[in-house]
Amino acid sequence: MTEIGKIGDIVPEIIKPKTKLAIGGAAMLLKPMETIREIIRQGIKDLNVTTLIGDLDIDLLVGVGAISELHSCYVGLPMIGMANNFRRAIEKEKTLTYHEWSELSMIRAFQGGAMGIPNVAIRTILGSDFLKIRPDFKEITNYGKKYIQVPSIFPDVAIIHAYAADPNGNVYYPKNHILDEFSTLPALCSQQLFVTVEKMISEEEGREITDQVMFSYLNVDYIAEASHGAWPSGFPPFYASDMGHLMTYSGISRSPDGFQNYLEENVLKKEVDK
Repeated sequence: MTEIGKIGDIVPEIIKPKTKLAIGGAAMLLKPMETIREIIRQGIKDLNVTTLIGDLDIDLLVGVGAISELHSCYVGLPMIGMANNFRRAIEKEKTLTYHEWSELSMIRAFQGGAMGIPNVAIRTILGSDFLKIRPDFKEITNYGKKYIQVPSIFPDVAIIHAYAADPNGNVYYPKNHILDEFSTLPALCSQQLFVTVEKMISEEEGREITDQVMFSYLNVDYIAEASHGAWPSGFPPFYASDMGHLMTYSGISRSPDGFQNYLEENVLKKEVDK
């Protein structure tokens, strides 16, 4: 049965040190940012995180020391600049174990996890340097063709942000939705799924949009309402990425003191202007 509650109650129940956490969204779109902020407020550390493209979510978590191991294809603030905490952790502090993926290899690994198979084989990274940096990627031959075998991804918990949910636990797409695969892929391979939604709707409203079901209640473990819960990342078609806010963050996070000021004003305070 799907549990519908508050973010502050759900997060410490399902996300703990050493949790393998998959984060939906990518490139400053559809990120479950209110859940990220709650993880920080709860002081949860030592997470093993996987996300296709990391941006503010990863930089915040790295900045507070919440991530010990990270799997991603890219971490940065697209069109703005570097993710400063991530860069410091990799280049100077050496506090983060980072596993780099190509986008297609991670997508296939999510699909392998959803199918319950241990590995998947791809050809697109043949001839690249991935075998040098990823000892768990193996070159194999099948029916005379070469492939790179990569491990499937099996997170403990996936956190995503979506449009709406009904009291039964069904989760819905917006009518004109885009890029939701960034969230459905990590969700389908995880042991537990926690979805924040822009709004809760009634059963009657849900019956009117059955063609917009994103997840059946059978696949959803926890739901919490969080209006503008993706902010400052965007949630098309309702609101765009807050580029002004993200540019301000990019500047202020260049120093640890500036980053701490950002946390105090935009994360640790419960009420933040969005």
